Amino acid sequence: MLPMTLSTLANCAIGPVALLILALPGLATPARKLVVVIVLLGCLDVAATMLPIIYKPLQFPGVHWNWAGKLFDLAAMSAVAIVLMATKTFSAPDLGLTLRQAPGTGRAVLFVMLPWLVFVAAITATMFGEATPSSHETLLYEATMPGLAEELFWRGILLALFDRLYTGRFTLWGAEIGYGVFATTFLFGLVHALAFDDHMAIQFAPLGGLMAAVSGFLLAWLRTRSKSLVLPVIMHNATNLILESVPRLL
Repeated sequence: MLPMTLSTLANCAIGPVALLILALPGLATPARKLVVVIVLLGCLDVAATMLPIIYKPLQFPGVHWNWAGKLFDLAAMSAVAIVLMATKTFSAPDLGLTLRQAPGTGRAVLFVMLPWLVFVAAITATMFGEATPSSHETLLYEATMPGLAEELFWRGILLALFDRLYTGRFTLWGAEIGYGVFATTFLFGLVHALAFDDHMAIQFAPLGGLMAAVSGFLLAWLRTRSKSLVLPVIMHNATNLILESVPRLL
């Protein structure tokens, strides 16, 4: 087992604590019970993902990436989604669990999704690209697991919960934008930027956080515009795959 150091616990707590802060004003709304659900959901996401890292026998042998953790997380979030739908708290479309795309989704792909992927490829080639090719395992992992597990949590369940907690909306380029978009965008950037090292010193990566926040906003926008998680999953995995496969040319 991996020892649970103070820094490990602190890093695991970043997401749930931030979720609590973002959800606390919801205690003054009729949907106040969802505040507890949001925080517990954050704890479950961390626990499921970290379980094979903490307890090594649960990890798949001979791999370098946390496949088991992502599969546990996907299973846990799928179970939560089933419970939310079974209790009629949310419908499948509320959570983005539909293959049907909203009218006009093609324009969103053409004018938002594809330009973003071209931009990611360009900055990877000039700033982030690696000198040596990534392993086949890395490419396969990035092409599958992050989008499947994370989109169900971030842009599926979590976005729906925050939007139910705070009901204000406005339309942006054909997408209904609510508090869920801003909450998930902020948190997605935060967890990619902030970490504690072994000495409990705060490590902050502003560029990585900014990139994650912009990506998170576009993924959330695409989710609300298309009314489905299909394109966010594809865009998420495509972004990660580009970051791992495009070499640095300059």
